[in-house]
Amino acid sequence: MEEIIKEKVIIVSVNDEPDNQIFSYRLNEIINLAEACNFEVVDTIIQNLDHPNSKTFIGKGKLDEVKMSINAYNVETVIFEDGLTPAQISNLEQILNCEIIDRNMLILMIFEQRAKTKEAVLQVKIAKLKYMLPRLVGSRDYMSRTGGGASGGMGARRGGGETKLELDHRHIERQIYKAQEELVEVVKNRSQSRKSRKNNNTKVVAFVGYTNVGKSSTINNLIEMHSNDAEKQVFVKDMLFATLETTTRRIKTKNNHEFLITDTVGFVSNLPHHLVESFKSTLEEITDADLIIHVIDSSSPFLELQTKTTLEVLREIGVKDIPIINVYNKVDKVNDFVLQTIDNTASLFVSAKTLQGYDELLDTIEKKLFGDYISVELMIPYTKGEILNTIMNNSNVEVVNYLDNGIYVKATISTYLYNLYQEYKTSKE
Repeated sequence: MEEIIKEKVIIVSVNDEPDNQIFSYRLNEIINLAEACNFEVVDTIIQNLDHPNSKTFIGKGKLDEVKMSINAYNVETVIFEDGLTPAQISNLEQILNCEIIDRNMLILMIFEQRAKTKEAVLQVKIAKLKYMLPRLVGSRDYMSRTGGGASGGMGARRGGGETKLELDHRHIERQIYKAQEELVEVVKNRSQSRKSRKNNNTKVVAFVGYTNVGKSSTINNLIEMHSNDAEKQVFVKDMLFATLETTTRRIKTKNNHEFLITDTVGFVSNLPHHLVESFKSTLEEITDADLIIHVIDSSSPFLELQTKTTLEVLREIGVKDIPIINVYNKVDKVNDFVLQTIDNTASLFVSAKTLQGYDELLDTIEKKLFGDYISVELMIPYTKGEILNTIMNNSNVEVVNYLDNGIYVKATISTYLYNLYQEYKTSKE
């Protein structure tokens, strides 16, 4: 396999945190994000400031230090740990004479690399174009990371008195509009699938969490415990944003309860607003779920920050009135003292490595989803065999007797099926 040649970059950060641990976490995360984007971080330059410089993010002395590092390592790109304003990017590019990437652009670039389906490609394209739109002024080769120049092609001819900036601005707006129209068509299929699930009363469990907390591994373990089909496994890799695709898998328990599991894109702190907006059609899978499993890395010293980030994104996409179960993963890596500091009454503890806690997790999911199931006795006519099939496939059936006057069934069924088949209840009901 041909080795990927990584571009060397320098990371610049302002430490405005009173808590050095939080700053260390932020710095480590931006390094991980850079590496996830196939960059090689050769130097990190930090300035302690109460707040970033409004014009250049860092002071003149640190800018000189960055210049020296650029020359020493022969790099062409500098990554800034925070989001930058259009003016800051323009000023920094002129002073440092290199490409400037801020945190938001870096995340957008990672998403662009990971996007595989047409839906994800369009979502990322829209987010990147919206990000670039206010950054046209003074930017050097602003479209270099977006897959092509803004000018040229259809509609590139300038109108009377129209500047290149106005032309580029108009061209990007047209690209956004076109991509949004395409996205509307693509997401129709997803909407129809969700509507079909609702009509069939199919329960959906959405798994959410900070990126790389073991969400997909947790799902795969549940699939493996209740399916022999290895092809149903979702993609897992120890990296940030390993996949952007929303995958759905069907689970059938020993109690004959069936539900869908949805794996969603992992979250990260300060997720670019345009990205959240563009991915809302995908994230709607969460807002339509019957239950949310919030997977948390119990071994992370920053689990509170990661938990807070996830809950903030859930609020931003409009999640409300959906029950949430906190599932603390990787408990094999922590001691009992750490676990005792967590509210055990509202949490479950699992290990994707040892499978600890998975029976309890599945049992809790079943109780949350099917707690309103009703024990019933039915007498089904032989001419209504499809009803028996539905009950057998979607309920916990205790007794089936083929009698002269029909099929006697004793089962625990959903409220939905109970209301549907009330006319077949036996006289003992």
